[in-house]
Amino acid sequence: MMVDYPDYVPRLQAAKLRSALATMRVVVLTGARQTGKTTLAQVLGREEDRAFSTLDRPETLEVAQRDPEILWEGLDRVTIDEVQRCPQLLDTLKIEVDRNPAKGRFLLTGSANLLLMESVSDSLAGRAGYISLPPFTLAERREVQGGRLLRFLLEAPNTASVLTRSAEFPSAVSLSMTRAIFEGGFPEALQLESDQARNVWREGYVATYLERDLRNLSAVADLPDFLRLVRLAVLRSGQLVNFDGLARDAGLASSTARRWLNLLEVSCLAVTVPAYAVSRSKRLIKSPKLYATDSGLACHLSGITDPATLVGSPQIGPLFETYVLQHLLAYADLLPANPAVLYWRTVRGDEVDFVVETPTRLLPIEVKTSRSLGKRDLRGVTAFLKEYGETTPIAVVLYGGREWLRPAHDVVAIPWSAFVGN
Repeated sequence: MMVDYPDYVPRLQAAKLRSALATMRVVVLTGARQTGKTTLAQVLGREEDRAFSTLDRPETLEVAQRDPEILWEGLDRVTIDEVQRCPQLLDTLKIEVDRNPAKGRFLLTGSANLLLMESVSDSLAGRAGYISLPPFTLAERREVQGGRLLRFLLEAPNTASVLTRSAEFPSAVSLSMTRAIFEGGFPEALQLESDQARNVWREGYVATYLERDLRNLSAVADLPDFLRLVRLAVLRSGQLVNFDGLARDAGLASSTARRWLNLLEVSCLAVTVPAYAVSRSKRLIKSPKLYATDSGLACHLSGITDPATLVGSPQIGPLFETYVLQHLLAYADLLPANPAVLYWRTVRGDEVDFVVETPTRLLPIEVKTSRSLGKRDLRGVTAFLKEYGETTPIAVVLYGGREWLRPAHDVVAIPWSAFVGN
């Protein structure tokens, strides 16, 4: 069924969402504010004739707080938007889905990761499926199927087979790296015609988050202190999380820094990448790396106001990693193997930016902004291959050049836009 949304761009997660609605009693669509959750929910709602309510409307929120059953009484299929604004609603919803366990009856959206909210994390245990909607990927902007190249790399037997198929994954040569990083993936920011307008929009986004969303999630008494911590965290994007160091630089107690950084994750504005280790218990004790969810918003919080400012900036490397990661997480989420995205670092100083782990193999991915590669650029993936060669047929370097290369026997270098655009 075609739905009349002339500006709607098909989302990669739509098929996964439809599948979840066919099998689960409740489906929760989460993601940062303004990633397109409401639009996607309304598109699917038109297809399935769903009733739609949003708790962003004060009168609907009041009903949810006072008598939530009114929102679904007598209705077969219901969407409730921005459900994190009334967490207590989920307790009543739990009783309703136990009484009427129809598949796909409830679609909930939220600008918070409900799985990380202590007050609601177990309300729908065993009853709900959770899907995250990330910012737009370059593949979605090009309106092509994203994640194809990642899937292929996870199946490729060797680097030679990768090079023979390179023509199937063209680069988006019209988009520069700095422009891609600066624009990020928030749909509304992408639609604006100038960088100045994007800066204004992002300023309003941060203000809305601080003054509204954050207060709904937790009592933060000093918003300027919180914003200072956020800016410091973004400036350390891609580094190991050091709570004590961040707290010291921000002039805060370490416990406060931990709680506030956790709020960034709960509100889907930051993501942590765990360390890879063969022993899963060791992964839990190693420090994770922290990244912003969207590279464009990270630019704003870093004081970068246009793509030209990125050229030569010490932040271009971490921000480029952020941009690649938001695509890597989006594409990995589409795969049936449900791969984990991790990083690798040794006491010797060897490091790989990202490691994609499936039940049967590992794919190390190094990210470089340079247009050419030297031996030093391969140090991390070479060490990883030496350590885990039995489960790692190939390693990948995403770089700023335009050619597919084979700089070492088991290493393939791929233009960055070929990866994020396919």
